[in-house]
Amino acid sequence: MITTNILSGDCLEKLKALPNSSVDLIVTSPPYADQRKNTYGGIKPEKYVSWFLPIAAELLEF
Repeated sequence: MITTNILSGDCLEKLKALPNSSVDLIVTSPPYADQRKNTYGGIKPEKYVSWFLPIAAELLEF
């Protein structure tokens, strides 16, 4: 049986709630530096890597 779950919310909060090795596929649309200011407030290019690293670290757990 195949089960599909779609989680919507702050990815850091949602990822921390999932057990390790429980995800087969992650689809993401990160707010590229300074591109989605109205939605995410914009991330300055010089701060983007430090902003994204904690998210990437959580993704590696899966």
